[in-house]
Amino acid sequence: MLKKWISDAKQHLRASLHPVPHETNEMDWKLGLSENRECLTEHLIAFANNANGGYLAFGISVSGELVGVNQEQVGAIISTLSNIGRDAIDPPVALDHAVVEFRGTPLLFVFVPEQMHKPVYRKGKGIEEAWIRSGGTTRKASRHEIATLMLRSKSPAWETMRASSLLSADEVMDSLDIPAIGRLLEKRLPENISDCLEWLSAQNLVIQDEAGFYITNLGAVAAARDLSQFEGLSRKHIRAIRYRGTGRVETVREDVEKRGCAVGFEGLMAFLKSILPYSEVIRQALRQTVSVYPEVALRGLLQMRLFIRILILRERVP
Repeated sequence: MLKKWISDAKQHLRASLHPVPHETNEMDWKLGLSENRECLTEHLIAFANNANGGYLAFGISVSGELVGVNQEQVGAIISTLSNIGRDAIDPPVALDHAVVEFRGTPLLFVFVPEQMHKPVYRKGKGIEEAWIRSGGTTRKASRHEIATLMLRSKSPAWETMRASSLLSADEVMDSLDIPAIGRLLEKRLPENISDCLEWLSAQNLVIQDEAGFYITNLGAVAAARDLSQFEGLSRKHIRAIRYRGTGRVETVREDVEKRGCAVGFEGLMAFLKSILPYSEVIRQALRQTVSVYPEVALRGLLQMRLFIRILILRERVP
């Protein structure tokens, strides 16, 4: 399954090649990797400040002729740009890339996503060293444009922050209860791992970059098989405790749900129903055990308690 941004990159490339080859604010194409590291840094900064980011396409001549790339070129380009994005830009920019056949020619597309924190600038130089795309070219941002970028800056939502360290595809599948997610949503999720990860990424449960995958706070809190695997959330699992009497001195029974709130919800419900008073009634000539509290009320109470707990976690983010 192709990454979603690839179709957009192709569309922008087609638009930039016809009717007359020209570069746009979203697309910059090159034959190969420039030796001018400063220029490359400025291009990445400009695309990171651009609305919806931008794309670099390698394997295209100055005149717009499709030449293509080889494996050696791809490795060198990705290594160089990744190092620049990590070491020369503030805040660091994580790139994505793909080698795609375009009109019968293999091209390297590099996606520079728009950054939430703006302006993006040259590391160690201050925000005055911010660059933008204008008229299909890269240029230094003016003071007014820097102020505009600052107004467009957004703080990342707690749900989309990384909860895990870098993981492989198999480690993500082992850490999240994917079948339970499908059952809760009453949706048949993709069986292919790569397709499933694409879906998880689209739902903000997982973040994907060129090095691997990260599970977000949302993914962990909702669907983790074991929250203790996540350092920042390891002590945030749900505990249900029954005390003797009205005080909190003597524990009669305790249940610890280590799974995420969504996938562990039914287990918590089962525990609550097992410790609450019940009565026996006759229905259609059959004796049935019925909780004295309506199940819909228990579900509403538990959902509200979990919702408040998540709100507390969000408010504690510095």
